[in-house]
Amino acid sequence: MNSPIRLIRSTLTLLLLILSSFASAIDVDRSQAIEIESDSAVIDDSQGLSTYRGNVIISQGSTELRADSITVFANDRRLSQIVATGSPASFKQQDPGTEQGTTGQAEQITYNAADALLIFDGNATLSQSTNAFSGEKIEYDIMRKAIRANGDENSGKRVKIQYFPSEPSAETDINEPSQSDDNKGIE
Repeated sequence: MNSPIRLIRSTLTLLLLILSSFASAIDVDRSQAIEIESDSAVIDDSQGLSTYRGNVIISQGSTELRADSITVFANDRRLSQIVATGSPASFKQQDPGTEQGTTGQAEQITYNAADALLIFDGNATLSQSTNAFSGEKIEYDIMRKAIRANGDENSGKRVKIQYFPSEPSAETDINEPSQSDDNKGIE
C-alpha cells in the first residue's frame, strides 16, 4: 500500500518542480497558480518525462501554452525542455500592466530552459504589440524580448515582418529644431 502512495507523491513532486521551473522562466508573475488541462497525462518520474495529450493547456497568470501534445523533459528534477506540437501549437504572454503582449504559433514550439528561448518551428508567426513576424522558424528570447526569424530555402518561403514605428509625440515635434532652422545663417 505504501508503494502506490509513494509513487503518487513522487509523481506530483516531479510535476510541481517541472512546472514551477517552466512558469518562473516564462511568466513574470510567478505567484500565480499553475493550471494544466489535457485529455490524458503520462508522468514517468524515473525518466524525467511528462507527456500530455489532447487539447493541452498549460497556464500561469498571463502566460498560456496550448497544443495537441506537450512533452516536458527534466534532468535531476530540473526542467530542461518543453516540446509542444499542434495544428498549430500556440503561445501567449501578456505584458504586466498593459494590454500589449506577445503571441505566437507554429507546428512545434520548443522551450529551452537553459537559454529561456522559445523556438517556433514550421509555419511560424509571432506578434509583439502591433509588430508581426512570420517565417519557417522564429526564435524568441523571452528575457530580452529579442526575435530571430528564418525562411525556408527549399520552398522559397521568406521571412515577413510587419513593423509599425512609434508615432512621435507632439511635444517632441515642437521642441526639436527643424532642418530649415538649422540651416539659417549658413549661406
